[in-house]
Amino acid sequence: MIRRLLGGDIERRELTFSDIWRRGLDITTARTTSGEMVDHDAALTLSAVYAAIRLLSDSVSTLDLDVLYRSQGSEQKFRPLPGWVLDMNAELRNHEVLGQIVTSLLLDGNAYITTLRDTTGRVIHLTVLDPGDITPTLTPNDDSIQRLTYTSAKAPGKTFTTRDITMVRGLLKPGQIEGVSPVTAAREFLGLGIAVQKFGASFFGNGALPGALIEVPGQLTPEGVAQVKSAWNDVHRGAANGSRLAVLTESAKFSKISLSPEDSQFLQTKQATVQDVARLYGVPPHLLADASGSTSWGSGLAEQNVAFAQFSLRPLVTRLEAALTSIMRSEGIAVAYARFDLESMRRSTSDRWDSYSTAIQTGVLSIDEVRSYENLPALPDGQGTKHYVPLNLAPVDAEESSSL
Repeated sequence: MIRRLLGGDIERRELTFSDIWRRGLDITTARTTSGEMVDHDAALTLSAVYAAIRLLSDSVSTLDLDVLYRSQGSEQKFRPLPGWVLDMNAELRNHEVLGQIVTSLLLDGNAYITTLRDTTGRVIHLTVLDPGDITPTLTPNDDSIQRLTYTSAKAPGKTFTTRDITMVRGLLKPGQIEGVSPVTAAREFLGLGIAVQKFGASFFGNGALPGALIEVPGQLTPEGVAQVKSAWNDVHRGAANGSRLAVLTESAKFSKISLSPEDSQFLQTKQATVQDVARLYGVPPHLLADASGSTSWGSGLAEQNVAFAQFSLRPLVTRLEAALTSIMRSEGIAVAYARFDLESMRRSTSDRWDSYSTAIQTGVLSIDEVRSYENLPALPDGQGTKHYVPLNLAPVDAEESSSL
């Protein structure tokens, strides 16, 4: 089944409307108003998009992953761990598999995970599929209840169930079963960013001259025009040749075409693209190397970093935990659930120690519970299991009772 889903040799063919739709383009024109075609690969050519996706993907995929269950009101570690949690894929490391899931979500709005199982139904490893190859469908079964099924472009005629493929969705509109692609939703401003990027490259590729005229007496043949243009470009084109001395002969005149005020704003437009991408992916701009508004939220960069963990990483982590928990349910593990350790990113080290100290002194946590949060072993002989409270505490109504 994995082979059927992944397919064999790559087929080379012309881009179809189906391809355009799957790659996150407008199906009617396949181009944005700026004239640029914006698909997932084109979006990644913008450094801000690449940086935002890399940051989110790396941040989530490198978090510590554990499997827990609840017993008597508290969380306990589930042991032994399922084998695939320790080694998700034979060819890829765990953080690479998790990174693929997050990247697929951030580009396509959906991620699809297929499982390879042994004869007993236990999961052996996970593979993240190309979202462009998978089509989810709600299909009614014998009892008229709609079930989610999948078809794959690489396995024509085959239908796969939720046991075969686990779907992770991003932003989901009511009545839809597929998440919204951020690239599709933001293709207009991404197209503008790509157009500005190309303009800048062309601008400096022409020796930082937006355009010029060379006037010669008389009338030139098309071949003569091509020769003059070629001779000029050979000597003066390119950033390294932008300041070289030009010598004109035979009464030729050089006229520079000045850059219009609108065209001169391309650097500001490029900067605005960074801010738009930061807004699109919920990333503080300073993490994309834009510190122009670094104190605009809370007390500064530290507060923005906390907000990044809370509002940007947490939704991705929650979706990923639900998907991995669903895979465990499919192999009969009913009580356990996946959990990523996000606390270390939401609080600084000093904040964590202050919280732990208060929790121990007020009897909320024991020493061993605190040590478990920091991935440290329990103290020997049960020394860390006790809870402590200050001796000078008394019930609120104690003073009233004594006065009576």
